Amino acid sequence: MTEPKLEPNGEFESVLAYLKESRGFDFTGYKRSSLMRRVRRRMTQIGIESYGDYIDQLQVNAEEFVALFNTILINVTGFFRDPDAWEYLREPVVPAILAERSPEEPIRVWSAGLAARMNPARARARALSARCRASASAACAWTTAS
Repeated sequence: MTEPKLEPNGEFESVLAYLKESRGFDFTGYKRSSLMRRVRRRMTQIGIESYGDYIDQLQVNAEEFVALFNTILINVTGFFRDPDAWEYLREPVVPAILAERSPEEPIRVWSAGLAARMNPARARARALSARCRASASAACAWTTAS
């Protein structure tokens, strides 16, 4: 299969329209070149060459939608690998949260579910670490309970 030019066309727009109509996801705000590259990646992985055939695949295979969705949104978790984002949380955000609570009050950290659960645990560890640094108490408890 040869790599087609990644220029928006009616067939590709039909894929986006199908995703919006059938699943309620509107990707029109995404960059077309990125969307097309990611949709094309999924198509290549399963051996489909045309957008029309890919819509047919999405209609008969619910798991393919999940795979496509995960491919399109792969950069969403980039936040968790971004040192600047963590620094922002560490400096202005976490100290503000700590200032609003006593050392005995719990801090609940929520993160969108991820398969490996490493990122929510990492967020909890960072919050706990900040609390321990800010606390005069030498005892800090660790819990993995969600």
